[in-house]
Amino acid sequence: MSDETAIKVFEAGDFYQRLRGRINAWLGSREGRAYRFADRLMLLPDFVHLLIRLAMDRRVPVELKTQTAAVLAYVALPLDLVPEVFVGPAGFADDLLLVVLMIRRLLGSVPPDVVRTHWAGPDGLLETISDVMEAAEEMVGDRVWSRLQRMVGGGKQ
Repeated sequence: MSDETAIKVFEAGDFYQRLRGRINAWLGSREGRAYRFADRLMLLPDFVHLLIRLAMDRRVPVELKTQTAAVLAYVALPLDLVPEVFVGPAGFADDLLLVVLMIRRLLGSVPPDVVRTHWAGPDGLLETISDVMEAAEEMVGDRVWSRLQRMVGGGKQ
């Protein structure tokens, strides 16, 4: 299956709506309401949507599309560095950070206007990315944060 086909299957499965629903439901629980990074976690579906759209954009280099597809596969898989299976939706923090790292990498190779055309989240994409990055180490710990950065090819930022 080609990367583009995999991305279309991912998008057609309405992963965006399922993910948003699962996070929303959890955030409505007592545990979710107490989660310090709830506002940032709610950005994950918007960031995933952005990656899907960028992976299908012809202006994005093929090598980055392949890496984007790998990041999306990581998000879709239930077992990862902070598995949702064991820690609940708070386990989406590593997914969020990996997705943000990939978007930041794309911004280094793709004109920001191309990225912004696909952004359906709140205004201020770059500021939103910065805000998530500032909380990253506190969200998942230094060890997981370092591993996520290595996965996308970035050193400590």
